[in-house]
Amino acid sequence: MKNLESAFKNFFSKRTKFPKFKSKHKKQSIRYPESCSIRNKGIKLPKLGVVKANISQVINGQIKSVTVSKTSTDKYFAAILLEMDDSTTIEKLKISGIDLGLSSLVTVFDGETTYKVDPIKPTRKYAKRLKRRQQALSRKAKGSNNRQKAIKEVAKVHEKIANTRQDFLHKLSRKLCDENQIVVAENLNIKGLARTKLAKSIHDAGFGMLLNFLDYKLEREGGKLVEVDRFYPSTKLCSGCGFKNDLLTLSIREWICPECKTQHDRDENAAKNLREEGMRILSTNTDGQSEFQAWGETVRLVGTCTEKRVSVNQESPVTASA
Repeated sequence: MKNLESAFKNFFSKRTKFPKFKSKHKKQSIRYPESCSIRNKGIKLPKLGVVKANISQVINGQIKSVTVSKTSTDKYFAAILLEMDDSTTIEKLKISGIDLGLSSLVTVFDGETTYKVDPIKPTRKYAKRLKRRQQALSRKAKGSNNRQKAIKEVAKVHEKIANTRQDFLHKLSRKLCDENQIVVAENLNIKGLARTKLAKSIHDAGFGMLLNFLDYKLEREGGKLVEVDRFYPSTKLCSGCGFKNDLLTLSIREWICPECKTQHDRDENAAKNLREEGMRILSTNTDGQSEFQAWGETVRLVGTCTEKRVSVNQESPVTASA
């Protein structure tokens, strides 16, 4: 009923099409809203009893629901929704600006140092393997058992690509979250970028997934993700004197400011400008938040302890053993 309610809300909000029944093919899932618990290295589910599972994290909190899903490659996962008391104590906050790109996935500036992280490009890495599996699939007769086997082989490659990208972005977001308490990033129009000739590279980079991971991880630890408006000219502004270079094109990776003669790396300059704009947003509270105040290089919380009671999903799902 909860899933049906959310499906109709999305339909009337014109976000999705009219709800339809689940397909018996591909991914399957079922949600248990109550009577679930952890028992003897497994999960106790209604009418099924204790199901053996590889539990990746310690379960501390009240279990609200368990969603068991089966992937197209016949793997079973259990996503556990917990309710827990979270008390975070933070005195000083470190703020960094990150610039997202394709040549360098993220360029980070923390006020003193700058470093870049290159993308791993999993789609291009496994493109040859995917091509071979799809060629084999196209030669199988429709409706045959061999075609069903070939479909699973293609699905395994797609799953490998998705897992590689997700694992890399989880590790990167965890590193950024451990090093910083406030991260400033640009609010990109990812749907618009995906309609350009760079669509394959945009999807392969996973900008939206990275920002989503950063948002909930920072919020869980009492931090914050600040998004700067996409029309803010972070690349064209000189981080030294504020001169705006309107002649800057996408092909120019380095440029010299005509006013102060400072040589800029395109991505590093954008990261510096984003950090400065994020501190301005926090100091003026233009985003409607009042718990942060910014002075110079550091940002300090008004209250030293924030207590919240939230329902959160585990980052890594529980894998059920076959």
